[in-house]
Amino acid sequence: MSYMAKDERRAAIVEAATTVALRDGLMNITTRKVSAEMGAATGIIHHHFSSTAELRREVFQHFCQREHRRACERIQGLTPAGQLLSLLDYSGSSADDPDSRLWNDAWTEAVRDKAFGQAYAQSLQALHEETVRIIEEGCRSGAFCPALNIDDVSARAWRLMAIGFGVISMFDISADILLPATAASLLKNGIINELGADPASF
Repeated sequence: MSYMAKDERRAAIVEAATTVALRDGLMNITTRKVSAEMGAATGIIHHHFSSTAELRREVFQHFCQREHRRACERIQGLTPAGQLLSLLDYSGSSADDPDSRLWNDAWTEAVRDKAFGQAYAQSLQALHEETVRIIEEGCRSGAFCPALNIDDVSARAWRLMAIGFGVISMFDISADILLPATAASLLKNGIINELGADPASF
C-alpha cells in the first residue's frame, strides 16, 4: 500500500471497512477482512483503532454522514412537504438492501452497546435537525401552519420520524403487513395533520 498521511490512512481504513459492512454486515467487520479489502497488513488497522468496536462506530458515523449528504441533495428543489416525504419515507426500501441491513445491524448494536448507542443517537439527532429545518422553512414560506412555536416544531418532527421508523420496522418483519403506497400515505397524512400541509403540495 502506498504511503499516506495518518488522517488519509485512517479515512482509507474506514472506507474499506464500510465496504465490508455493506457487503458482509456491520458485525462482520474484522481486521482481516478490512486489511484484505485495502491490500494492507492487519497491523495498520490495529495502529489506528484500539478495537473492532471503535472501528464499527466510526464506520457507522461515516455511513450516516454520507447518507445524510445524499438525502439533503435528493430533496433539493422539492416543496417542504415533498422534502419531508422524501426524507422520512422508507417504504421503498427492503430489509435485504445493503443499506437497510447496515441500519438494522446498527440498531441491534446500539441496544447492546452504550458507546455505539451514543453514535446511533447522534444520527437520529442529525435527522431531527434536518426535519426541524424543513418544517421551519415551510412555516416561514406559508407551506405549513405559521403559528407553530419551536417546541411544537421539535415535537412534531419527532412524531413524523416515528411514523417513518415505525413503517420500516413493519416492513423488515414482513412486507405483507403494509403496501408501500399505504405506508407512504400514512406519512403524508401525518405531514398534513401535524403541519397543515396542502395535500396537493407533495
